[in-house]
Amino acid sequence: MKKFLEEEILFPKKIGWIPYFWLIFLIPVLSDLGTMPLKKQVIILFLLLLFLKAYREGYESNKWAIWYVIIQLIISVIYQFLGMTGLFIFTAWQIGFLSLRRDRFYLFLGVYYAFCFINIVSTTLWLVQGDAQSIGSLLIVLLFAIFSPLVSRSMNESIYRTTQLNRENKRLEALIRKEERERIARDLHDNLGQSFSIITLKTELAQKLLAKQPEKVSQELTEIAQISRNNLQLVRQIVNGLENRSIAKALLEEEKLLSAASIYLSTEGEEIAENWPIELQTIFASCIKEAFTNIIRHSKAQFVQCVFRQSNQYYELSIHDNGIGFLTIDPTSHGLSGMMARMKEKMGRST
Repeated sequence: MKKFLEEEILFPKKIGWIPYFWLIFLIPVLSDLGTMPLKKQVIILFLLLLFLKAYREGYESNKWAIWYVIIQLIISVIYQFLGMTGLFIFTAWQIGFLSLRRDRFYLFLGVYYAFCFINIVSTTLWLVQGDAQSIGSLLIVLLFAIFSPLVSRSMNESIYRTTQLNRENKRLEALIRKEERERIARDLHDNLGQSFSIITLKTELAQKLLAKQPEKVSQELTEIAQISRNNLQLVRQIVNGLENRSIAKALLEEEKLLSAASIYLSTEGEEIAENWPIELQTIFASCIKEAFTNIIRHSKAQFVQCVFRQSNQYYELSIHDNGIGFLTIDPTSHGLSGMMARMKEKMGRST
């Protein structure tokens, strides 16, 4: 039963909830049935069920999609002659949301506009005896039907671009994590691997000397201790390297939080910052995190922009938002004071 519903009744999951929303506009059509003769009710209901089936199948974007669209349009014209309007709107928005190549989209659009022309002619002839109010309302419906496919197509392309951008961000984030793991592996192999091999060899040598030349064992143990201290220092350097955060990584992580708070992020000159020294990137990454946290908590903004600039040996990051802001800085705010302190350590300043 569930499989039957998914394959024959319900709309494809990839389309989302939009087709269900448009079904609301069938309410006026159904509300008029009570005032019609029984024979006309049966005909209209049969055509409506056929229309809904074609409407559902049309979202599959297969080789039969054009015929499902034509069936919808034919039924829409019949409904128009029966004095009922509005079905064209369903097909109009469906054409825009289908995943079609540009040439195929124009084919669908041409067929749709051909039926729209028939509908306009029939409506004009029917309204010769109609009142001005009816003419005005029907013209609005027709104008809406004419422009809806183009608006729907634009919305669909915008949704597609947003989806692609989110996928690219996820891929980029995974790539950054992979590169970080590879860097750690290289550091461990190149720096510690050789040192531990030397420690192993010297330990084996010390064991042999212990029986034959015990006076030389002390020297070997001293060298082993020195190598161990050097290795400890290398480990600390690697750990410190893990704490370094690039600006790109900070923007990736913080943009998720901004999106959750319905705040749009825009950047300018981000590619310039990719080549900045990693120590400076770590400081700027901390500043970005602190600034974005404050924006989310206090600014009530809908838009934030980060601008990166470089001139000679000067590096600049400007962060702007369209929120309410505040005139004074809370002296007890450790985040802002820490950000200023990190700037001063590198002979920088914050304003």
